[in-house]
Parts: sequence; structure tokens; C-alpha cells
Amino acid sequence: MKIVAPKLGVRFMNLGYWPSRKPEDAKLRVFMNDIGDLQEYEPHRAHIYLYEKAMSMHPKYPDFENLEILEVSCGQGYSLEWIERWHGPAKCLIGCDKVVTRNVNNIVYGDATNLPFADESFDFVLNVEAAHLYSDYRKFLKECARVLRSGGVFCYADVRYPRDVSLINEAANAAGFETRHIEYCTDEVVVGLNHVARKYDDLLEKAPLFVKLFSKSLRATYCAPGTEANERLRSQQKIYVAAMWVKL
Repeated sequence: MKIVAPKLGVRFMNLGYWPSRKPEDAKLRVFMNDIGDLQEYEPHRAHIYLYEKAMSMHPKYPDFENLEILEVSCGQGYSLEWIERWHGPAKCLIGCDKVVTRNVNNIVYGDATNLPFADESFDFVLNVEAAHLYSDYRKFLKECARVLRSGGVFCYADVRYPRDVSLINEAANAAGFETRHIEYCTDEVVVGLNHVARKYDDLLEKAPLFVKLFSKSLRATYCAPGTEANERLRSQQKIYVAAMWVKL
């Protein structure tokens, strides 16, 4: 999907999010309303909402000025551009990914379970909808703790099986993190992915034949309505969780 995405004009790879009226989304709603006209980003709104959801757990949200920030599994890096434009200027803003598809100065090649950074290099680590793909989430959490300074913040959002959430939190605590916030947001993600799916289904209709050959697997990737992946979320066989930990 990461290779196909640029050919389709897809900038973000996450399922999406749509804020509700619950109190936990209040800061996000206020911030996005303050930005105002988002016409340039309208096709990506649901994806951006998910990033904002993850970042809104940070105590300094929405102002990350002078922080040294790392996004693990940053994809094409459009999230970095968004953060720099609306949450910066950060002192340092770096993305790390195993598949680098754009020539962007602040994206480096790297494995989430073996991050290519020195100890205590960052104030803030962000990880959005990627950790379920890692070979060893415990090692990933240890790496996040290693590259964060004491008091640094790790914001995380991902789709998981319900039984995994407590195991991940225990592993985060064992890695040296203190749990500050865990939130279940499956309903908001389902609404968001419905917005995303309509856009992507339309792109698939207009895509070249070689892309259409993969339509079934692509629709499953973005959990389009009618797919088993979508039903697992709707029935909460899988759930979406957002969490924030602080390094001790």
C-alpha cells in the first residue's frame, strides 16, 4: 500500500477519525475550529483528525514549539509537514520509516524496533496506527523509552485486539513509562474510516487496471464497508485505542 499510495494521490495511511462531542475530544475540536478554513487539507481531514487525536493527549498540546519530536513510522511524511505548520516551530522534527517513498530531508530510514538515534534524543515520540505491524512491540516500546529524555511524552494510537491493550500497557510500564491516559475510540474511528473509504473507493474506480487488480486487498487495508476488517471494528472484535505515557 505504501508503494501504491503516491500513485493514487494518497498522503496518509491511517484509517481516520471523526471527533465526537465527548469531553476527551474538546481540545481537538477547539484547535481545529481555530485553524478555520482547511480547504487545502479537506481530502485528508479524517486522517488529520486521527493525528490530532493522538497529539491532543500531550500536556503541551497544541503548542510543540522548541520540542524535539520523532514520529516513528511516518509514512510519506505529510504528517511532519502538518505538525510543523500548525504545531511548531519544533526545535527538531524527524520521521523514521522502513519504506521511504519521498525525498524529504527530515525522514530517515529505520526500524521501529531498532531506532537509529542516540539515547535521550527527543522530548516527544509519536506513533500512529503502525505498531500492530511490528515484529516485537515490547522491543519497540523499549526503543521509544531509550530515545526519550526523562519526562518525555509518548503518544500512541493503534488498532488492536481487546486482549492486547493491557499487555501493551504492562510492557510500556516495564520499559520505563508511566501511564497517563488510555482511551478507547473505536466509534470515532469507524465514522472517520467511512469518510476515508468513500474517497478511496472513488480513487479505485478511476485507478489504472494494475491497481484495480488489488482492489479487494486495498479495500480491506482501509477497512472499507463490506469488508471483514470493517465488520471486526464495527463489532469491536478489534478496537481502537489511544494512549499517552511519560518516561520516568
